[in-house]
Amino acid sequence: MDIASIRARSGLSLVLAVIVFGSVWGLMEMTLGGFLHTIHFAHKGAVMGGMAISLMAVFLSVTRRPLLVPALGLIAASFKPFSAFIFGQPVTSAYVVNPATAIFLESLAFALAAVVLHRAMETRVTARIGAGFLAGALGIVLYAAVASTLGMGKWPVMDLAVKIGTIVDTGVPVALAGSVMLVLGNAAGKFGLPRLSGISALYPRFYHASLIALVVFCWVIPPVFGLGG
Repeated sequence: MDIASIRARSGLSLVLAVIVFGSVWGLMEMTLGGFLHTIHFAHKGAVMGGMAISLMAVFLSVTRRPLLVPALGLIAASFKPFSAFIFGQPVTSAYVVNPATAIFLESLAFALAAVVLHRAMETRVTARIGAGFLAGALGIVLYAAVASTLGMGKWPVMDLAVKIGTIVDTGVPVALAGSVMLVLGNAAGKFGLPRLSGISALYPRFYHASLIALVVFCWVIPPVFGLGG
């Protein structure tokens, strides 16, 4: 196989990895996130934030491309309009726009933390713990800043003390969950990478077809669920 073919195959695998991880994240937000919202689970932010950080950590350990992580967030956020379809809400409603914004800002916060600590994360578990904590906390801070600026939810009418208190109350559980889940996600990615690389090298068509099938599955489930409801 010539160099051009190897590069093309590598590029295709990277693009598919972005789409797969973003789609799995989006489906997770639609299913588990929707369920936790329905039952008014008190720590939904910590659960979903931790799961998201875990997925992003797996992606990072497999690809080593922190700057691509926000693309995962964009894809995952693209699932939120299905909420409008399923629950009979306008696409521009806060029920859609606010969580979609939060998802993208989670990915941006993770990318920033990973860029700053990427080298240390490769060798030190303490750096991975710190990166997870930073990503979780920074995601909440970014959302508070954007929501306050753009008039989302109750953030614009809160005074500074209330905003700080809300950030701490919601951000600390997410940061703690992130510190644990990033370590677990990193370990899962490193464990799976040799196996995925082996399958990709031996059975490239099967490997790429499986990834495409997974993406299709993720995008088909929400509208089917909506039609069924």
